[in-house]
Amino acid sequence: MTQTAHLKLWNRSFVVWLLASAQSQLGTALAGIALSFLVLHQTGKAGAMAVTLACAVGPNLLGPLAGAWVDRLPLKVSLIAADVLRGVLQLTVALLVLQLGSLPLWVINGAALLGGFAGIFAGPAGSAAFPQLVPPTQLARANGIFGSVSQGAWLIGTLAGGVLVATLGSPVAILIDSVSFLLMAALLPLVRLHKREPLTGPRHTILADMRSGLRLIRRSRTLTLIPCIGLVLNGVLVLVTVVTPKLMEQLGAGAAGYGVFLAVESVGALLGGGLIAWLGARIPARRATAAGLLGTGLLYLVMARFPVYPALLACSLLIGFAFTVLNVPLNTLMQSMVPGPYLGRVFGVLGTVSTLGMPITLLLVSPLLDRYPAGLFFAVAGGVQSVGCLLWVLVVRSERVLPDLHAWAQQEGAHEVAPDVTAAAD
Repeated sequence: MTQTAHLKLWNRSFVVWLLASAQSQLGTALAGIALSFLVLHQTGKAGAMAVTLACAVGPNLLGPLAGAWVDRLPLKVSLIAADVLRGVLQLTVALLVLQLGSLPLWVINGAALLGGFAGIFAGPAGSAAFPQLVPPTQLARANGIFGSVSQGAWLIGTLAGGVLVATLGSPVAILIDSVSFLLMAALLPLVRLHKREPLTGPRHTILADMRSGLRLIRRSRTLTLIPCIGLVLNGVLVLVTVVTPKLMEQLGAGAAGYGVFLAVESVGALLGGGLIAWLGARIPARRATAAGLLGTGLLYLVMARFPVYPALLACSLLIGFAFTVLNVPLNTLMQSMVPGPYLGRVFGVLGTVSTLGMPITLLLVSPLLDRYPAGLFFAVAGGVQSVGCLLWVLVVRSERVLPDLHAWAQQEGAHEVAPDVTAAAD
């Protein structure tokens, strides 16, 4: 019997986690808009915002190292410390801007860099902690509910962010984000996570732990391909993200039309999360991933063929739905396949490889964006996504039965969590 088998889906820890994550997502959405306009107003250059974004995502290159550390520490330590650091950083930036009126760009970029470092610990730790909140049979439904709640909070934050920044200014929105991080840190002690026993046998180095995580990933062709799928998804997503505003300007929809486009996409994501929360484990994860990859690929091709505003909105709704049907089962698949002691480092690898898709795509397409029509880039996105679907199907067909990675981990000497009768909160 596993430690989570006795739990119900709607237990205290899961509800607290949902509430804390939702308000944090809302604050992050607000801060994303606020930070963009803060840098843009101070510098007048979109390139300066790109540098700030690079500082925020750059630490993801160290994701596998951070994941290995997460697997050694109590999960709450990583989560609370990361939220406190990000909250203090955002609070400092907001108060300094309110006091001084503006900040040197190096201060903003430094805060973004430190926040990025905190994020590479929080991401794997959150992914490793989530399976402990619900019974294994309800993991798919729980991920669907979590995705819907998070997407709903993000939608509210996105819609409210522009109004809030326009009326109260960027510092206030960043201040709200800081409060959301600190509030999540305050709520996390109410979440019950199992205390993990120390490693048995000789103590390995962090690099040895990283290598063991990579060895585990290589035990499964499906698991090996998942980070590559993440790289493709992020590369395609950033391509569409940089092309769509230009197309909206050409169609006369402008920034307001683009905001509606994003809002409609979020509604689609909410619907997808609701479907997964309803059906739960009845949705086959690998087939859902294939359907999501194929669906998004075909929708991008439709956008390339019919670049008119009504068609773009319809495709946006369906793309939000398809991406959720793709991502949530994929996340559930990883959480169920990977042994608990390896979740941090495996999700660290996923975060690093996936993030690389963004800068690689930007470097490749930036010189071409103003030379070719937007429809061409949608066609490229659709083609790449469709190829990713084909590759995924081939790998799944070659590995119809997933390997037992838990048995392999036991042979490797990975530590096991304590039995139910002795479980304690971190």
